[in-house]
Amino acid sequence: MFPDTDDSQTIIDAITNAAIRAGVRLRIKEKVENVEWRKKHNGEAKCFALKLSSKTQSQERIITEEVFDSVVLATGSFPIGHEIARSLGHNIVMPVPSLFTFDAKDLVKENGLFHGLAGVSLPMARLSLTITDDMRSSANELPADEMELSDTKITSNIQKKKKRGAKKKTSSIIQEGPLLITHHGISGPATLRLSAFAAREFHAVNYKCKVNIHFCPKFEEEQRLVNGASGSSDTILTDELWKMTQLIPKRKISTGCPLFMKDLEYEGNGPIISKRLWSTLVKYSSIPTDTTWGDASKSMIRSLASALTSFPLTVTSKGTFKEEFVTAGGIHLKEVDMTNMESKIIPGLFMCGEVLDVDGVTGGFNFMNCWSTGFVAGEGAAEFCMDNN
Repeated sequence: MFPDTDDSQTIIDAITNAAIRAGVRLRIKEKVENVEWRKKHNGEAKCFALKLSSKTQSQERIITEEVFDSVVLATGSFPIGHEIARSLGHNIVMPVPSLFTFDAKDLVKENGLFHGLAGVSLPMARLSLTITDDMRSSANELPADEMELSDTKITSNIQKKKKRGAKKKTSSIIQEGPLLITHHGISGPATLRLSAFAAREFHAVNYKCKVNIHFCPKFEEEQRLVNGASGSSDTILTDELWKMTQLIPKRKISTGCPLFMKDLEYEGNGPIISKRLWSTLVKYSSIPTDTTWGDASKSMIRSLASALTSFPLTVTSKGTFKEEFVTAGGIHLKEVDMTNMESKIIPGLFMCGEVLDVDGVTGGFNFMNCWSTGFVAGEGAAEFCMDNN
């Protein structure tokens, strides 16, 4: 993925030079205005008529039309590609940003709970977004044939409404991975994965919602597997923290996290929560800084356990610098032959890369998608032209 030069221009040059060696003619400063699929002059076959616009040296706009046997759409997430595909009969899954960080302005502002925690990281955290009926309906506003939600890890829960005895369905989209607290909110693989799998749900609420953070899912998992613990996350952490009231009764709770992993490979077997983050969570749990474990009440311990396993982070927006990596959405995959990336609707029309409804959970997967489908689409288009001439 990374060349020896550590310069992205090297990759651009490699692809461009390969195209030139293959005899590809590069035409720049020409814009495709629209594409029509129509019969050739002999009336026996169809072709693609492209309307092109360019400018002369005097900036005069010139419109020309050229005819081609095959067309490859490799327009990325630019709207023109989706407009062309739609005009030729394809359905478009609404494009929305994906792979973005979460801003939490209320937490990171001065005097906010996370203020001063930028740079604090966790090797493993669990993020969950609860999907409400309103969020679900907004995310599915498009017609059914224009929407297809990605497969993801979803847990469902049925909650009874108090009024009229109706049932309200909720579900949670859950992702795990390393987590980083930033000057603006949170980032890291766990954040990016959740933004990818819940891209439409975040878009539906204009990136304003609550995300729950479990700061120590591996510790909970170890308690279940090694020590046979059972019950909810809160229950397991409450039990482990309550033991401290007997083991270290004179130690102040705010001093530092007393919980350790038995797995020696987990962060050098240090505390599961860093000292800075621990003191923040103790403060959030309304535990006075001079309270010792021996003086802690059961309600204090439950509050701290809840902060560790289901901390409510209020997302105020996605990354403020438009730093999302990819776009979710595009040409519906059911309308594309994956063996050669040809349209199932228009013979001779091929598509590849981000113009399709494909988005990976990291940038590398998206690069591979673009390059791999681009190669297959190019081969398919060449074969189509040879077979029809």
